[in-house]
Amino acid sequence: MIDKERAEALLLKLVSTWSGPGADMRAVLDIVTAELTAIGLEPAVNSELLAVYAHHGNGGVLFNGHLDTVPVGQAWTKKAEEREGPLLYGRGTADMKAGCAAMLAAARELKGKDVPFSVLFTTDEETTMRAAMTLHGTGLVKKAAAVVVGEPSDLAIIGSEKGILWFELTTHGRSAHGSMPHLGDNAILKMTRILAAFEPYTRPKHYLDEVTVNVGSIDGGSKPNVVADLCSADLDVRYPPHLSREEALRLVESTTRASGIPADIVIKHEVPAAQVNQNSDHIRRMKEIAGPEVRSVSYGTEMAFYAQSNPRCLVLGPGKPEMCHVPDENVDVTHVSRAAEIYAKYAEALAPR
Repeated sequence: MIDKERAEALLLKLVSTWSGPGADMRAVLDIVTAELTAIGLEPAVNSELLAVYAHHGNGGVLFNGHLDTVPVGQAWTKKAEEREGPLLYGRGTADMKAGCAAMLAAARELKGKDVPFSVLFTTDEETTMRAAMTLHGTGLVKKAAAVVVGEPSDLAIIGSEKGILWFELTTHGRSAHGSMPHLGDNAILKMTRILAAFEPYTRPKHYLDEVTVNVGSIDGGSKPNVVADLCSADLDVRYPPHLSREEALRLVESTTRASGIPADIVIKHEVPAAQVNQNSDHIRRMKEIAGPEVRSVSYGTEMAFYAQSNPRCLVLGPGKPEMCHVPDENVDVTHVSRAAEIYAKYAEALAPR
């Protein structure tokens, strides 16, 4: 039986340990390593990737989660670690320390029942996903009976996610005195014409099936009295699994060309789209445990890389997806033990016979 109090206490410990930008990730890794050791496992820490993994037996389900978070941000009305009924507030509660706590609780249960499983916790999902990119081709992932990523899904199954391409666009101009702008060539004004061409992609009719574009940041110029000779903007482009990376790239290139403004286009970060077979055995088994619905999402997870080596992937975790990266992020702590029960039942269902 899942130890609910221990799972909630572990979640609180993880949330109270800062693991956002600037944090020494070894602190949160130490908490997980200590818990895995207490369970009776022999955790291995990859000091280069700052990831920890452990296994019991062979051929079981791999449970994956990330321990890092985004910055706290502004506009919070609740204090970190504040409780309001079953809700626990704080950065990382939903995304996704609740999922990590649930996986550790399930690991304790499975170890006691001698059911094979493995766990992998990373600390760079919110930035580079370098650990997932590096480890997806290892036996840890390839030989797993299934890979469960514990991102917040409101305990629903996720079998499809959009791909990610981050672009930096740069326009070039010519500087001049601000009192004589006609003698210069303003790079900022050039950029605004390009960005206007992307506006239709910021208001999709069916966002899961269409390419979307978010203008995330813009930087240009130096002073009010100097015509800007350089301007850059960052675009976050999300594309559905039925489109290829190359098609998404061509869309950005053609839209930029259609503006009539020359610009440099550089890819800064990318995560492939992922879609698993909803009729596969590993999905069918999870549907029997967690419910019949299989959802698609617009965001990316580490499943995008694991699915390249192991098609038996899915996302399921405690917490609501809309709680990711927002003020007053929270999770219903009762979902933690419920998720742990689902994980344990799933590992038992897929255990080698």
